[in-house]
Amino acid sequence: MKTVGIVGAGVIGACVAFSLAQRGMRVHCVERAQPGGLTTDVSFARLSAFQQPTYARFELSHTGMIEHLRFAQQFDSAPWWHPTGSLAWGDDEDDGLPFADVVHRLSSWGYRTVWRDASRGTHAWEPAIAFPHERTPAVLFPDEGWVDGPELVSEILAAADDTGRLTLWNGTVDGIEVHAGEVRALRLEAGDRIEVDAVVNAAGPQAPTVAAMLGTAPIEGVATRSSLVIDLLTGDDPVRHVLRGAQVHARSAGPGRVRVRSDQIDARLPAGIRSEPGDELVKDLLERVYRTIPTLESATVDQVRIGTAVFPGDGFPSVGALSAVSGYYEAFANSGITLAPFIGRTLTTHIATGEIHPLWARCSPDRLRTAS
Repeated sequence: MKTVGIVGAGVIGACVAFSLAQRGMRVHCVERAQPGGLTTDVSFARLSAFQQPTYARFELSHTGMIEHLRFAQQFDSAPWWHPTGSLAWGDDEDDGLPFADVVHRLSSWGYRTVWRDASRGTHAWEPAIAFPHERTPAVLFPDEGWVDGPELVSEILAAADDTGRLTLWNGTVDGIEVHAGEVRALRLEAGDRIEVDAVVNAAGPQAPTVAAMLGTAPIEGVATRSSLVIDLLTGDDPVRHVLRGAQVHARSAGPGRVRVRSDQIDARLPAGIRSEPGDELVKDLLERVYRTIPTLESATVDQVRIGTAVFPGDGFPSVGALSAVSGYYEAFANSGITLAPFIGRTLTTHIATGEIHPLWARCSPDRLRTAS
């Protein structure tokens, strides 16, 4: 039985752990915080391929969305999965294109869309929205939705634990032992040494730091994105879909809760910020929310947080084996929640059989090492 160590128990690490355990492998998953409690918990967690500028990246995200349905069907219930559909509208540009052109491009790629404008039926979909104009173009993406990341992590780690093949470690990895070019063990700060046949680096924002422990060429060409996210207590459920407005994005975050963010606000966050945002940015985001969804003005602010993601700058994930070290694999990505179940299943197949899924052909970790 192969033994695999996973660094990180966010949504990607948890999905990899679940798939490996289901495949019959022994899994040691090391997480320095509550599983699913860091980047996964702060993510807006929308299942979408809307934002992808090329067909190759769209195909990957769309495949990840479809995989969520297959993944949920493995369980008697999937309380983390909310296929609500999304409602989007805009009076601005996305990727330099008018909103309508972005949607038409998606439609030409086979993405399901339903057009309306604010005066013809859209209020029946989302009566709480104050659209900029009665002729504001809006589109429903019926295949989109959102995921409760911490709930997903909790449920599938419990399922993996039920196999008897998962051990969860609360700690920090401070070394990866490599002998004769092969991974042999993980070392923890507390002094523990875990013998493994392979390691999966699913450490999210810490992935470059973990990769540096190999002593090989460092990861280069990574990007960082921070997002200000506010959770509101509403007492009811005023938001039916995931909303992607010109000024604000919003979705349910469970009964009586709404999560909000804004591209415009995130663009003003200092690079790499990890601390609390300034009051001015919080006030600006809330004002945008109240203008867009006036009923939320009576809501109570519950949490104000900043989530920071680190991912390859070309927009594609780093998924697969590093050729310089036998037994070392990476799994970190932008849109991690959308891709996590697909990464979990296909990376497990790669570890077990060596087979590389065609969609990972351009996602090799080797491309991030200029000296490789």
